[in-house]
Amino acid sequence: MRNKIFVLLLAALVISAPIASSSLAAGKESFGTKVKNFWKNLIGYPARVTEESASVVADTTKRSADVVSKSVKRVGEVTTGDVAKTKELITEPIIGTTQTVVKAGLGEVKVPSEALKDKNKETGNIPAQTEEK
Repeated sequence: MRNKIFVLLLAALVISAPIASSSLAAGKESFGTKVKNFWKNLIGYPARVTEESASVVADTTKRSADVVSKSVKRVGEVTTGDVAKTKELITEPIIGTTQTVVKAGLGEVKVPSEALKDKNKETGNIPAQTEEK
């Protein structure tokens, strides 16, 4: 039982350490602001990971569609008599698929670090304030 509790506490520490370090490295902020930013980042992190992952998936889907459309174009060219395009018919899908897999892998590797960035600080967006009437 003690081992399970120890493992859970250790896991919580490992998960919160990178977020805490990014919050505390923010500069000359008061302690209260640092604590607030820490919890804001901790709670918003899963949503930002999902957003970054969705971006990578969308890019991968676009690249895959490009590979398929180029392959279909080459098949049409070869079947209509342009035999010189046979080399591209064979090599383009292999090269395109390889490039797509590499870009997807690199994108997924960057997701955790991109999700740690605070979007409001990067873009300069200030949340809208509501006026009381």
